[in-house]
Amino acid sequence: MAYEAYSAVDLYGGQPGAALTDLVTLKHKTILKNIVIHNTTSSSSKLRLYIIRPGKTIGPETQRIGTSIASEDTVKFSFETVLPKGTKIAALQTPAGALSLDISGVEVISVV
Repeated sequence: MAYEAYSAVDLYGGQPGAALTDLVTLKHKTILKNIVIHNTTSSSSKLRLYIIRPGKTIGPETQRIGTSIASEDTVKFSFETVLPKGTKIAALQTPAGALSLDISGVEVISVV
């Protein structure tokens, strides 16, 4: 009998670049839980974040966050989104070096 094991996971921690970059490719089916964005500068900054499921490309239907973050502010997004293995999370920020991201979730691992 197969069942699923659940494991909390830190998917990404760092600063995305000014050019669109893949931050993480999911190794298992994952429940995306939280994205915390902190602006470390004294100026407003912008973030665009994409969730690209297997077989999809970056476009308007894959953008999940498009927001401005005020200077030295922190914003938290909470999700309950189930993403298949192979999904990519990509992002870009302007200006570069302003925003720090933490992305966390729960991996769902099939156990036989």
